[in-house]
Amino acid sequence: MSKPVALLAYQDADVEKQQIESALRTTPNRVRLNKLAKYVKQQQATLTKLTEDLETFSAAMSKMNQQHKAVLDRLDLESSEFETLKGDEECTSEEMTEFRHDIEKLQREANNLEKEIKQTFRNLDAAAEEYKKTWQQGAKAKKEYDQLKVVCQKEKDDAAVDMLAADKKMEELEKRVNPTLMNRYKRVRQHHNVPVVEVRDGKCSGCNMSLPSLSIRRLVSEDMILECDNCGRLLYADIE
Repeated sequence: MSKPVALLAYQDADVEKQQIESALRTTPNRVRLNKLAKYVKQQQATLTKLTEDLETFSAAMSKMNQQHKAVLDRLDLESSEFETLKGDEECTSEEMTEFRHDIEKLQREANNLEKEIKQTFRNLDAAAEEYKKTWQQGAKAKKEYDQLKVVCQKEKDDAAVDMLAADKKMEELEKRVNPTLMNRYKRVRQHHNVPVVEVRDGKCSGCNMSLPSLSIRRLVSEDMILECDNCGRLLYADIE
């Protein structure tokens, strides 16, 4: 068996195996499984972000509640002292005005903190609701994913017989190919699914690059295989 014929026979078996693998990767169940895998991963990332938000909002709430309590305590103290000063005949109007301004300032600070606390609580509540919704959607998707995974595994098991037959066929055909040529094939196979192509009209049928006339003359020999200088594929002349 000539080099091109032996190698082309091996490539045909290789392509057959690729088709089996491609069919297995593109079944409706496998396509759906891959989409679900990405969706579940996205949901998990969203839950992680929401968890961080909940922790941030909770910490902010705790801090603001402490600040608010401290301001209210100071406000009570200032208000009490103000009431005491109103009964002190020696207290001047300037002192009373200063105390009043301090109380008003503390009241504004307390009011602002109350607004921030309410807004943070709304943010916390919204994040908690989003977390719950995301978790439910993620759990539903994960359940479907687990069910589809079993189905896809069965599809893979069913295709195992064909895959094994393809492997055995390739193994037998590989014995007929020159080892050096097979190594070249496997090297090119890393970049092209079909490493061996025919020369047509003086061009590489893989990349459509015109070949030097010298290369074409060398390929006239039935037992000759060359590499395309442009794409690296293995070339052979038409075998009648």
